[in-house]
This record gives sequence, structure tokens and C-alpha cells, in this order.
Amino acid sequence: MKFFKYISLSMILVTALFSGCKEKEASFEDPYQGGIAPLGIKIDRQQIPVPAVGMAGTVITFKATGLVPHKDKIQFLFNGEKAEIVEISETGIKAKVPGRASSGVTSFVIDGQLVFGPNFTVTGLVKKDPTFKVVAGTDGGIAKIYPLTGGNLLLLGGFTNYDNKGIVKRINRIVRIFPDGTWDRSLLSGSASTGDLYDMAIVNNQWFLGGAFSGYAQRGGINNLTRVSSQGTIDTMLVETYTKKLIYVPTFNGGTDAAITNVYAFNNKIIASGNFRYYVSRRYDQPNRQLKDSTVIDTTEVRQLARFNPNGTLDKTWRFDPNAIGYGGAKGKSLPGSNGFIKTIMHTDGKILVYGNFTKFDDASAGYITRLNADGTIDATFNPGGAGADFIISHASYNETTKKYLLCGTFKKFNGVTSESLVMLNYDGSVDQSFVPKKFVGGYPNFTKQLSDGLCLIGGYFKTYDGVNRQGFLITTDKGEIAEGYNNVGNLLGSILDVYETKSADNKRALLITGSFFVFDNVETNNIIKVTLEN
Repeated sequence: MKFFKYISLSMILVTALFSGCKEKEASFEDPYQGGIAPLGIKIDRQQIPVPAVGMAGTVITFKATGLVPHKDKIQFLFNGEKAEIVEISETGIKAKVPGRASSGVTSFVIDGQLVFGPNFTVTGLVKKDPTFKVVAGTDGGIAKIYPLTGGNLLLLGGFTNYDNKGIVKRINRIVRIFPDGTWDRSLLSGSASTGDLYDMAIVNNQWFLGGAFSGYAQRGGINNLTRVSSQGTIDTMLVETYTKKLIYVPTFNGGTDAAITNVYAFNNKIIASGNFRYYVSRRYDQPNRQLKDSTVIDTTEVRQLARFNPNGTLDKTWRFDPNAIGYGGAKGKSLPGSNGFIKTIMHTDGKILVYGNFTKFDDASAGYITRLNADGTIDATFNPGGAGADFIISHASYNETTKKYLLCGTFKKFNGVTSESLVMLNYDGSVDQSFVPKKFVGGYPNFTKQLSDGLCLIGGYFKTYDGVNRQGFLITTDKGEIAEGYNNVGNLLGSILDVYETKSADNKRALLITGSFFVFDNVETNNIIKVTLEN
């Protein structure tokens, strides 16, 4: 009996325990209470609108259901631009392509809710050139387009493959192409450059290549600048070393300790600019004292700008003080240059525009920009008394036809005049106040090019200009307004590095655009595209 008593007592205690721990049912408020009700709109994003493409003013039909209950609230957008709605029915919507629309996604906006529709291609005055035969592009950026006699083009950059022609044997950073983009196999560049190429100049039919490289066509002993023939072969000579051994070395014996970004030909000499600090050359007839089997490298302090003779020796008559104490206590060094990084543009008369991120040049105050005379001295006729920019100038271009500079960067003023991120200058450096830039949102421009007719092409990492969706690609008038009809192109993702005005195979006005980008007009495009401009 005691056993049953203990069981009964235990059951009572357990029951009491569970009864005491039992919680009341909790009630929670609906977390979605008061939320926005579903719109009930259904649209096939893969559908093909009617018509499938259209220019500004074209009425486009999209199939959709559930629109009628919202017909008084609906906004319809073409890539972010509000459209005029022509008709809403049980089966769809008809909307007119707005004047500043560009290719991209369509969408409905109702009481702040967004419903995406299909992509739509807006046609306009900028069109992909169907006669340009490049399909795959390059596997690295294209920094420079260099036109050659006869109409062919030389492309320089950081690529190792051009239009899938370099899969077996690499096409290293230099390629010659025909006007339609096809590869010119006759260039004898061999393994070509070991590093990126940025620019080129021609003197007496010889090519001088500048960049960030130490070898070319399996020849070493190069410091960012070398000389090759018009067929692409490196120019070499036979020398006797300190060990009495005969070796072939580059004929051009000179260079710099850091990358060369621009190369110019003037009066049969070569001018190089970059953010280097030293000129270097080699003595093949003497051993290095520390490393007996190494070549002696001579070093001279030369900052940012240097002029070379055709054999690579330094021209010490240009921007050079022979009495100043330079590297290692040796006499002779260049003028100081800037206190920050620079980029340059050379004019046909030998003057050089210098811009970038600096506030002093040759120990004189400079608002991120200055200009040099052909002899290398500061040009006092450029922007006399002007303050220049109030912050970094990231890119500048000059148009010989209009005699204007077009600058972009992260500045807000130039010479005290408000001109945010973009400014046009006259040849004397004064602000052209007829060009009034609008506001960029979502980033900054980093490329400018004024075309021969005055239109301005702008590239960069921005989203809108003057409130209009222009992600990465913009064409303005010479007054800074969005150029009507020229901004139909969709998104560009990446950076434009060069633009060359040319013709298409059917003789239309065209632009060859290169850079480091992977999307153009919402389509995968690897670093090169050719478009026509129609008017």
C-alpha cells in the first residue's frame, strides 16, 4: 500500500508542478497590419513590347493586368524617366517614350510602390555601328587609340587577348587593327610588353612606347619607355659587356623609375610625363660594385616631366638645373615639378597643360592646373591671376577646332566661379561662362571629350545629370545642357579612357570608345565599342 501511496503522491506533485508552470496563451499583433496592400498588377517582364524599340515620342504598348483600379495613380517610367500615359485598359498600357528617355528597364509607380516591367530599347541619334566587327573585345582595359597613316589604328592597354584572337598566343598590350576592328596580323610584336602600355609617340617612323613595363619581345633592361619599329619589332644593338661578352640590348637606353602615362613627339625629341622621380640608364661596360654580375644603372633626379633624345639619353637643356644638387649628392637635377600627381596634354606648338592633384608647381602656387611653354617654363599667359580649381582635376581634354579645354573632377569652383565637377575653359585658361554644367548625383565624371561640332562626351561613375538618368555616359551641348536625342544609350559600367572621332564603313560620323568597362547600353561589352552619331 505504501508503494501506491508514493505513486499517487508523486503524480499529484507532478500535476501540480506542470499546472503551476503553464503559461497563458500569448497574443501578438499582426506585424503586417497597416502595411501596403498588394497591387494586384501582373506583367510579364520577358514580353516584347509593341513596337520592340522606339525613339522619343513613339507610343509603346505593354501587356499587363490589374492596372485599371489604379489608373488615376499610375506613373510609368522608361529607365527612370516619367512617360505620358496614352491609355490604360484591362489588357495593358500604352505610353509615349519621353524625350530624355534611355534604354533600360520600364516600371510602374503607384503610391510609392514599384512594379518592374520589361526592358525597352530607346533609339536615337547614338547607335551601335553594325559595320564594326569586334565581338568579344579585350580581356583588359584599352588606354589609348593611336591613328596610323593609312587608316589603321594602334590600341594600347593592359589586355592580353583581342577579340578572342589571343587565346593560343597572347596579344600582349599592343594590337593593330583595321578601321572595321578586325585584327591586323602583320604587326610583329612577338611577346610584346611585360606590363601595361599607356601612350605612344612617333619620331622618324619609329614608335616610342610608354607605360609600366620592364621588357618587350623578350628583351629586358627597359624602364617604362622603349623604341620599336613601325612593324612592332624592338630596336636593338650589339654591345660588349664588362665581361667581354657580346649581347643584344635595346637601342633606346633610357627610362624612368615609375610609370610613364603620356608620351609626345616634338622637334624630333620625346617628352614623357608621369609621376616618376628619376631618369635611369644603363652602363653595359661596367659591373655593379656590390653585384659583380649586374649592370650599372645611372640615376638622375628628374621629376614628372622629362625630354629624351631619340637614343634615350636625357636632354638636359629642358627643365633641368645643372647646378642643383641631385640624387646621391651629384650635381644636376630637374626643376621641382608639382607637389602631387599630374596628368598632361601637349599642344601642337609644344605647350603642355599640366593638371591633377597639386597646389604648387616649380615652387609657384597652382590651383591644380598650369601650363608650360615649349621650353618647359611656366606659361604666364595661362590663367594669369586666376585661382584655378578648388580641388582635384581628374581629366582634361582640348579641342583644336573649338580652342576649348573641358575639365572634370571633384572640384566645385574654378577661378572662384561655381562650376561643380565640370568646367569649360578658353585657351587662355579663363572660364567659358557660356558653358553652365548641371548637377551630377551618385558620383563624379572622370572623362571628358569635346567633339569637333561642340558636343561634349562625359564618362564616369555618376547616376544622374540634371535629374536625368545617365549612368556613366552623357552627351551635352557646348552650353552644358543635355543634348536632345543623343542620350538614348543605356548604362555604361566602368571607365572611358579614350574616344576617337572617325567614320563608319558606310561613311557615317562615328566614335570609337575604349576604356575599362564591361557594360555599354545595358549589354555586355568588353572595353571597346564603336557608335555612329546621326543628325
